[in-house]
Amino acid sequence: MADETRILSKFAADLTYDRIPASILARVIDLIVDQIGVEIGCSELPWAKQVRDTCRSTGGVSEATVVRYGDRLPAASAAYINSTFGHSFEYDEGNPLIHGHLGSELVPSLLAISERDRLSGKDFLTAFVAAYEVRGRISWAVSPDMVQRGGPQYSTSCGPFGVAAGVAKLLKLDAEGICNALGIAGAFSGGLMQYDQGGGSVKRIYTAIAASSGIQAAHLAQAGMSGPEGILEGPRGLLRIYASSYRPERLIPDVEKRWMIDTMYFKPYCVVGIIAAAIDGLRKIMTEHSLKADDIAAVEVGYPKGYPLHAGGTAPHDILSLQFSTSYSLALTVLKGQNTPRVYTMESLADPAIRAFSTKVTVVEDTELTRLYEGKLPARVSVRTTAGHTHEAVVIEAKGSAGNPLTRDEVDDKFRAQVADIFGASRCEGLIQMLRNIEKMDNMAQLASLLVLT
Repeated sequence: MADETRILSKFAADLTYDRIPASILARVIDLIVDQIGVEIGCSELPWAKQVRDTCRSTGGVSEATVVRYGDRLPAASAAYINSTFGHSFEYDEGNPLIHGHLGSELVPSLLAISERDRLSGKDFLTAFVAAYEVRGRISWAVSPDMVQRGGPQYSTSCGPFGVAAGVAKLLKLDAEGICNALGIAGAFSGGLMQYDQGGGSVKRIYTAIAASSGIQAAHLAQAGMSGPEGILEGPRGLLRIYASSYRPERLIPDVEKRWMIDTMYFKPYCVVGIIAAAIDGLRKIMTEHSLKADDIAAVEVGYPKGYPLHAGGTAPHDILSLQFSTSYSLALTVLKGQNTPRVYTMESLADPAIRAFSTKVTVVEDTELTRLYEGKLPARVSVRTTAGHTHEAVVIEAKGSAGNPLTRDEVDDKFRAQVADIFGASRCEGLIQMLRNIEKMDNMAQLASLLVLT
């Protein structure tokens, strides 16, 4: 087969709202609720404010709204800020099959364009589903290669393509226009992952890079710029450069059998996704055997190939590296009893008890998990007690995953936990209802105005 980029572009151009199954729309609505909640809840973090201040200083035409604050900026700038908010604390959803954080890439960018052009909720949802499928197919075609190799990062390498496809669809470009948008998006594809070793706050903008560059690619295609043929499957295309195995067949949509969003997971813990299974496994062992911190002599965590490096840091020095450290996260599980934003602080990082317990945790590669569970985020947890007993738990589907999902009520409760203290309980409930009925909106600019604290 050839011309996979064109086939994928035609799928995006041809998708209509009435072709989307109700179950897929329900998943999308859950994702939107989750993402908007995270954007609002994380909008006051230091790096979020730094990005907002930087983008505001450049000014520009008033096109789209910054959530919570109400700044009116060019669509790409508003999307950049809102995307940073949504990805600011490792609390946004992910997808273990296709990797990255598609909600933070797509919701801010498509909402900004929908607001600017006063499009309907159905327009927004249709473009979102098309973009998610395009983005998902592209990143599935280079998975698990980039995880196992250590980069490039999925949101920055694959995210621009998904955003470009979704924005191009909102701009009403045809299949040829979407294909050009994808070709142009290839110019933005990249992103190193040294953050999981060296920390820093720049990782917080990785989805924002996808959001803004995808918008730019779509607008350039609308203006008439053309991209190279075969940006995905060609000799110097994404699959040949970033993947160790050439899998162009994964680029072909087969929505009668699978939608990429079906493997999405939500985060009950604000950590890199793989750590959730380790947290659940340790909790299970502690509950079943009535263990306390002093009862635990050692913990070994087994992950599939690539993840021990990704989540195995033992000397975190800032909040991001803390969120990528299995040993410190499990110390918080045991000593703080939770892995929510309130305990991922510099105070926890400096706590001698947390540091001491973290030294009991070892992270290793588990070849069986690598072999059996591609497309999932499993962990094997083994606890050796001070009494000399060993207990083991294997978690294949952590809480929040497709096989162990958050319910609609749990998604709404996560939204409330982040929004109610900022917007008030009554207004928070109104926002949930508005988001859950987004398909009824005739003008998405109305929604944007409701996301501002007044």
